[in-house]
Amino acid sequence: MRALREYNQDPRRSQETLVRVKGAGTMKAETAGITPKQRDEALRCLEIIDIFERNENALGMRSMALSKPPTFDAIEIEGVIVSIRPDFIVGGGGGRNRVGAGILRVAKAPDPAGGKRPETRLKRGELRREMARYLVAMQQLLLDAQKGALGIPDRELCFVGDVRLGERIGPAPDHAVRLRDIRGACQQISKLWTSVVPKPALFKRP
Repeated sequence: MRALREYNQDPRRSQETLVRVKGAGTMKAETAGITPKQRDEALRCLEIIDIFERNENALGMRSMALSKPPTFDAIEIEGVIVSIRPDFIVGGGGGRNRVGAGILRVAKAPDPAGGKRPETRLKRGELRREMARYLVAMQQLLLDAQKGALGIPDRELCFVGDVRLGERIGPAPDHAVRLRDIRGACQQISKLWTSVVPKPALFKRP
């Protein structure tokens, strides 16, 4: 969400950014004549900002030196072209400076608060953490592909800030295994890609 990216990229963490966006979102949601989809989108944005504000201290991002990332080209992993778009650059500046990257995750699914049973909520939360650990690994691969232009990649500076969990998730203890898993999956995709035949119906115009 653009407002949260701009807020966290600002060293001052000015609350005015979020207040302004919340005001505009509230007005939009109350505007007569907008479509249900537009109203739902405005309410969703307000919900995300509210959750972020409640969980900001737990996310631990306020003290981090976050900046706007450049527009990265897609990278090649074992013959597969992959596009990775972090929300932040951590540190960096080129030369011998350490650099990381971060993604702010606001997506609801799988909703860690949506299950009726405690074990369901725990399972969904762990699934989100597992997804985040692979995103951390992919961000390292992205930084490695820049060949030092932004600084020396440091996996410990890579993270996913899961707004709904209220957690900043870094590299897993088996981070190296996850890097191998990603490369292995891409290698398998590359091998099988030429044998994939799309259904003719996909080319028919509706």
